Amino acid sequence: MNDALQHRGPDDSGYFVDKAVGLGHRRLSIIDLNTGHQPLSNEDGTIWVVFNGEIYNYKELRAELSPRHRFATSSDTEVIVHLYEDDPDGFVERLDGMFALAIYDLGRGRLTLARDPFGKKPLYYCQEQRGFFFASEIKALLAAGIVKEVDLDMVACFLGYQYTRGTSTMFRSVRKLPPGHLMVVEGGKVELRKYWDVHGGTVAITEVKATEQVLSHLQASVRKRMIADVPIGAYLSGGIDSSAVVALSRPLADYTFHTFSLGFPTVSELPFARMVAEHAGTEHHEIMVDEGMVLSAIEKVSYHHDEPVGDAAILNNYFLSREACKWVKVVLAGEGGDELFAGYDNYWRCLQMHRLRSWRAVGGLAYRVALLFPGRGDLRRNGMEKELSMLEEGDLDRCLSISTRELSPRELKWLTGTPGPDLEGMGWSPQGISGDLNRLLYNDLRNRMAEGYLMKADKANMANSVEERLPLLDKSLAVLAFSLPAEMKLKGRTEKHILRLALHGRLPDTILARKKMGFSTPVSEWMRGEVGEAAVERITSNPLVRSITDPANLGKWVIQAERKSLHRPRAFWNLYALAVWHDTFF
Repeated sequence: MNDALQHRGPDDSGYFVDKAVGLGHRRLSIIDLNTGHQPLSNEDGTIWVVFNGEIYNYKELRAELSPRHRFATSSDTEVIVHLYEDDPDGFVERLDGMFALAIYDLGRGRLTLARDPFGKKPLYYCQEQRGFFFASEIKALLAAGIVKEVDLDMVACFLGYQYTRGTSTMFRSVRKLPPGHLMVVEGGKVELRKYWDVHGGTVAITEVKATEQVLSHLQASVRKRMIADVPIGAYLSGGIDSSAVVALSRPLADYTFHTFSLGFPTVSELPFARMVAEHAGTEHHEIMVDEGMVLSAIEKVSYHHDEPVGDAAILNNYFLSREACKWVKVVLAGEGGDELFAGYDNYWRCLQMHRLRSWRAVGGLAYRVALLFPGRGDLRRNGMEKELSMLEEGDLDRCLSISTRELSPRELKWLTGTPGPDLEGMGWSPQGISGDLNRLLYNDLRNRMAEGYLMKADKANMANSVEERLPLLDKSLAVLAFSLPAEMKLKGRTEKHILRLALHGRLPDTILARKKMGFSTPVSEWMRGEVGEAAVERITSNPLVRSITDPANLGKWVIQAERKSLHRPRAFWNLYALAVWHDTFF
């Protein structure tokens, strides 16, 4: 199991084995390079921990714990065991960081698992008659010989969303620990408990004060994530979020600060990234990706991702980290700004539709509004029209769910020939969140961000032994963002209004005025070239794809692909990714 995770920690490995438990760890040395070996125990060896990630407030916690505990290392890991000694049930709530961790208490025979509040680090588990298994990646569970079977409901979920929602995975016996949750395995019982969630309602605050607080919280978050005993760099797209991270982190580095950007021959933000790099004074690196690189990497990326590579942007993360690892072990990135400060255009669209009354009475308006949503082709437009026209006044969450799907329920039925499971019911819904915009943001933060974007980023970076830190996904910053009035985040159709104000003077005006482009990939073009030819070959020969699709309708897509005229290139890419994944693992 440990050998399967060597890429996540090539610097060191360790084990603790007792009668009832075996713990393994792979280490990427970033803090306390000499004495941070794991598994690590408390003073008398009765409590053991394995931990992946970083604890940003470990120095403050260490100062608090030192009068009562003896520290043998300078690592952030050791505060975890001593916190557990003091408070076995509430220790994780004191941690500020990104982590997947496991603590074994020999005295109690108790295993505690925990995943960080946003889900930056993955944590999988499997309970079988012969035991309880857990790991940072599914491939380590497979190395333990767990039962390997495809979950067909999750196949449908993947085709709909490009990722698996909720606690399930593409492997029927493997589950995910949700973000902000811990799990206790003791006495033959398994208990799952939420320990943190973003919450609260909006507060009365002036725009000037809100701007000051956003900048202050973001600066503090960046400072925390610059803690390391090795140099740190950053990914830079040229968008507001990553540019903000670079602008605020560069002055804190007393070494050559490397930034990394990626583009394609026909789709590129490289000029904007270059502008920010020059503005901040970084050592800048640019990667240009072509189809040959995609074909050479997709199997390896699929293996490292554990599940199908639905969002092709995981290839961007992989190529960036492959370059970054030549220079640094840690990178900062800008994920999270869209979900905290309303950076996606479909938030505005959903809010507009939510305000309409009695959809069935407005007739043709439903069709015109449906056309505002992403996607092309008659199948997509007709599917969206029918789905959205059935929305009632209160269906705000469903509106977002449909708008972020690659295939609507009707399209999925067209492709597979069956209605399939209730995919919306597999995700997390807002609980105790006030305000329509906050409900939309929470929905994305807990679903698409946690199990889609963060997982692809972690897996692609760790494939090249690079740790990614995300200053915009900070607990304090998130609480602040969710407390701000909606119009400060989404002002008319201007996304991230308050974040733009906070960064005024720290970034070029050209960057602050930009509309969001997104970390996109030219899938449409790929499907008209070599990648499309490879996709047809894989899709038509893969037994899983053939078994779950309607032969006639799949045949229509294959013919379109062969004629270089696909109406749904991204949906076809999903089938290609599914086939590659199935070939890789089965």
